[in-house]
Amino acid sequence: TVIRNARLFDETRAARAEAIHSSKAKSQFLANMSHELRTPLNAIIGYCEMMIEDVEDEGHEQYLGDLNKIHSSGLFLLELIGSVLDLTKIEAGKLEVSRSEFNVDELIDDVVKASQLLMHKSNNELIVSDHETLGYMRSDKTKVRQILLNLLSNSAKFTERGLVQLRVSRKISDGEDWFTFSITDNGIGMSPEQVEHAFEAFTQADESSSRKYGGTGLGLTISREFCELLGGEIKVKSEKGNGSVFTVKLPAKPLEV
Repeated sequence: TVIRNARLFDETRAARAEAIHSSKAKSQFLANMSHELRTPLNAIIGYCEMMIEDVEDEGHEQYLGDLNKIHSSGLFLLELIGSVLDLTKIEAGKLEVSRSEFNVDELIDDVVKASQLLMHKSNNELIVSDHETLGYMRSDKTKVRQILLNLLSNSAKFTERGLVQLRVSRKISDGEDWFTFSITDNGIGMSPEQVEHAFEAFTQADESSSRKYGGTGLGLTISREFCELLGGEIKVKSEKGNGSVFTVKLPAKPLEV
């Protein structure tokens, strides 16, 4: 029995070591591949932008439609590659946090401006609820911005001719200073089963939704990982046909400050 247990222990340890090695190899491959894909893709996007400017200057508007499609497709691919790279860093435990102090009101203005094109694409209206001056936050500004953009993009994608609302508040809870960001939409919503798997990688509402609305489902996964990395949390409430509410709670300052 002792010998059998020792053998099983050795086999389990070897299998675990092999799994860790395989995971690291996969993450390294995806990271390298993502980097190699970005370089030519940035060149394609850059040349496309130059061509759009030339076509506009020369009055050849008949080519603008196709060029804009190429440009938007390139940007989508670049965003997708960035998401895959973020996911590999998360899996490898190599995602770094860069904290700085920033004005939350200015961040909200920036996020709203960046989201307008997505909203207009589906004829949605984005409303930011009235709130008091929010002040400053010490966190990773880039990741907080990406969390909010991912959620607003998700609402814009699954809502047509509807309303998306962003609410922001700040309050002391259990002696700690917290920001709460709430994104509400009146889009297609999710069933209880879909809500349960909403934050899993490469998961969307269902196959028909994936075909109609596109995307990979990575945005919500990355948002959850970012929230946890920054010491916060993300929750969702949704009902099929009655929209969704995503709520992000983040500390105004990290615990060690």
